[in-house]
Amino acid sequence: MTGKSKVHHGVPADSLIRLKPQKLGRHYHKIPQYIKEISGKYPRIISDYFLRHYRINLELYNLRIHEELPRELECLFDSPLGKFGFAMDRALLTEVIECYYGGTLVANRDTPPISSSEQRMLDRLGLDVVDLFGRALLMGESVGRLQQIDPTYEEVQWEYVAEFSYVSHLTGERSSLYLYLDNPLADELTRRLAGPPPPRVSGNPVEHIKHLPLRLDCVVAAARMPLSQVLGLEPGDVLTIRPLDRVEVRVNQQKLFRGAIFEDDGTLFLSSLESVKNP
Repeated sequence: MTGKSKVHHGVPADSLIRLKPQKLGRHYHKIPQYIKEISGKYPRIISDYFLRHYRINLELYNLRIHEELPRELECLFDSPLGKFGFAMDRALLTEVIECYYGGTLVANRDTPPISSSEQRMLDRLGLDVVDLFGRALLMGESVGRLQQIDPTYEEVQWEYVAEFSYVSHLTGERSSLYLYLDNPLADELTRRLAGPPPPRVSGNPVEHIKHLPLRLDCVVAAARMPLSQVLGLEPGDVLTIRPLDRVEVRVNQQKLFRGAIFEDDGTLFLSSLESVKNP
């Protein structure tokens, strides 16, 4: 038996693309690019929030979209459109608190556990940043009332995680905050990216097929004539030309198939169709 093998051994798992059935045939693949386009259009929407409210100057360094991220979220918010998750690096959280309340930056800021003041700041930041992020995704439209819920007892299937990496002008360090989107939110973005559905046309479907916006070009007969004779032709002139045995049917000058012409009751029909293989 010859041919190419369809079973490949020794392929690294990281090089494989895992297909999710619910994403096939829809606009899910456009969501990461859409988030990046929105971030490029409004690069300082989150940075300006931190500068205005917490006197910390951040510069967006990078944006990555993950389908799976092992990092656990720290805040969970429910909205009429779906659920948002929020998390941020401990270094960035500590810098926000110290710049807001005053104090000296300490060297070790990643030591658990999170204090009650840090958790309150996380909740406040999460609510505001999620609202800003949601409005940007919906082109200025509000995501609705955000209600914070306990993530400990809530199991959510996340579709995408947007990781915003920022560089602090004060410390020069890079840290990230994370925004999570669940299934209903991804479905809502998919619906908006797909655009409005086409209007349903009433009536007999067969009649609509006859009026499809498609033009088929077919040369039924051809003859060799000198240019002088062609220029002398007038409407109504009769030429004796034998029809071609096989005719080519084209759409926009592209050959689709060949067929035979036959006549029945004064009407020409195309039959015996065969496809044309284009190189």
